[in-house]
Amino acid sequence: MATGNRTKPNAEPAKTFRAKPTRREQLTKLLNRKSGASIAQIQKAFGWQPHTARAAISTLRKRGSRIERTDTDKGAVYRALTEG
Repeated sequence: MATGNRTKPNAEPAKTFRAKPTRREQLTKLLNRKSGASIAQIQKAFGWQPHTARAAISTLRKRGSRIERTDTDKGAVYRALTEG
């Protein structure tokens, strides 16, 4: 009796696992846009309250990201500053 790994002749190749982007990655993507993101846009994207959106931005700053805040007629707009 032989033992060993046998594969089915018509077996599909293994699918690669791709995790969904984390909230931090999604927020960073919003802030990296040329136009940046307002608190209202962040609230709508994640379903957060304004204080939660500001706290998430603060957390990114604590992790070393440079975030710029600009006041506009429609409220504050936040942008990630790129080095260069």
